[in-house]
Amino acid sequence: MSIFILNKNSLIDNAVIFFLLAFLVRLIFLFFQNPIPENLIEDELLYWNSGLIYLDKGFLEASITAERMLGIFIYSKTLLALSFKNLKIYLAFQAVIDSLTCVTIYKTGSIIFPKQKIYIYLSATLSPLMIILTSQVLSETIFLFLFTIFLYFSVKIIIEENQLYYKIAMAGLFLGLATCIRSITYPLVFISTVPFIIILIKKNVFKDKIFIACITFLFFALLPLSPRIYDNIKNHNTYALTGQSGPHLAYWVAPMIISETKNMNRNDAIKVVNKVAEKYPLTDDYYKNDKILRNVGFKVLSEVNKIDLVYHWAKAGLINIVAPSILIDKNLRALPHPSYYETGNTLLWLKLILYNSEYHNYLIYISIASITCIFTIISLVIGPLFIFRNQKTIFYLTTLCILYFLLITGPVLSPKYIFPILPCIFLYQGITLFKLVKFIKILTKSDYRKL
Repeated sequence: MSIFILNKNSLIDNAVIFFLLAFLVRLIFLFFQNPIPENLIEDELLYWNSGLIYLDKGFLEASITAERMLGIFIYSKTLLALSFKNLKIYLAFQAVIDSLTCVTIYKTGSIIFPKQKIYIYLSATLSPLMIILTSQVLSETIFLFLFTIFLYFSVKIIIEENQLYYKIAMAGLFLGLATCIRSITYPLVFISTVPFIIILIKKNVFKDKIFIACITFLFFALLPLSPRIYDNIKNHNTYALTGQSGPHLAYWVAPMIISETKNMNRNDAIKVVNKVAEKYPLTDDYYKNDKILRNVGFKVLSEVNKIDLVYHWAKAGLINIVAPSILIDKNLRALPHPSYYETGNTLLWLKLILYNSEYHNYLIYISIASITCIFTIISLVIGPLFIFRNQKTIFYLTTLCILYFLLITGPVLSPKYIFPILPCIFLYQGITLFKLVKFIKILTKSDYRKL
């Protein structure tokens, strides 16, 4: 009993230390960023301003709630209230949440690969992408926190034998809460039941117990989503959670594919989409427009060679995984540089950066940051191979998780689009770091013996 208490206290002490370390790293970055509301851009402005309106007036415009999940505005409203509308305090609270995500990743890693858990944790704590996203008023930080807890309980279901109903209920609840922030995981609510069934069958769980477990998972996953689903079915005759997928497909995915396959810039690609869209007039209903724009997007993409489509989709996914995270840092983006979307050609974009002295500061930063890409590429080989040899179930699930999000997000280029798969990437990087340290130790011992 005393040994159990000592182990428990040790785990709590470690969790506190790891939390404080992650929090310190994020606070230091925030200090040097010196964020002010005047520097907020794009989606940051949407969440900040809408959060202020929601806090002051208690409601939001229908167009905003139709496009985004209400959960993110509840989150933004809550942090604004706690921070007294101070951006620095708001982001400090967000840093707390991100630090808890790092601790959850550590605990998840300790269940799968106890020897590598410190390295998995360090990959998360020192992740440039997590640190940068935490310093911005976006939905990624809170989503990743909730989604990581879902993964934590899912791993416990796979590895451990006891408390099945509790763990699967918690997995469902946190996946549902994550979906309340971003609808990207909505299909995953239903898809997840398939691997759970397969895993439980392999563990020789009784069929009746598997059925109850799946019903429990779906109940808790859909519970936080049920008001939204009911309202959309009743008022808009749709099972979709938002009206965002159509505009994303028509005006982000389709133009990107057209730019790549037809060698044109984004503006010209959008003209191609608009020409098709003219045949499908929009309505006053956001959800009907979502369906219309989905049809437009599919119509445009249907004219692209299927091999080219798969190639550019896969290429964009790989680029997003290995691209330096600093590309989404606002200070870097403020430096003079050519827009990739406007040029529409990778070689032309590189030539502009290389041969225009005005862009050389930008070039220096991304060149230095690109060194980390080498490690990421190596970890994408070593990590999966190690997991395949030692934990085949985890290997298949991490692979499916990565493929799911790369498929859903499409070929739009930005490192931030890989944030849902970061726990999988950290697993690969942690394993690779462990191997690297072990290799260095062997070399050091070998050199010492020679002396």
